[in-house]
Amino acid sequence: MKEESGIKCIALLRAKDNMTLNEFKTRWVDEHCALTLKMPNLKGYRVNIAISEFQDMPLENLPYHGTAELWWDSLEDMKSDFSSQEGRLAGEDADFFCEIRVHIYTTEYIIK
Repeated sequence: MKEESGIKCIALLRAKDNMTLNEFKTRWVDEHCALTLKMPNLKGYRVNIAISEFQDMPLENLPYHGTAELWWDSLEDMKSDFSSQEGRLAGEDADFFCEIRVHIYTTEYIIK
């Protein structure tokens, strides 16, 4: 097991109640990501959107409709990005298409 250096933010997002999952995906992936990518210290960014297949419940009942993984070399770099104008604008933008937005800050362990 290898511990990676740096810090990762795992974001759990739920679409606004008046949005379809496709609208949520389009708004997030095609529009919002461009804002997030402007954070100067960001090293990586992945977005994961829920699919309807193999879920335990209908998509509209899921607590979250997608996740994001963002990572930086250090906690200081992440804090700097989140407090920057780019970070604040990205956070404000996410509020327009997310009903729920939870962040979990982690250290990653690569198992395989």
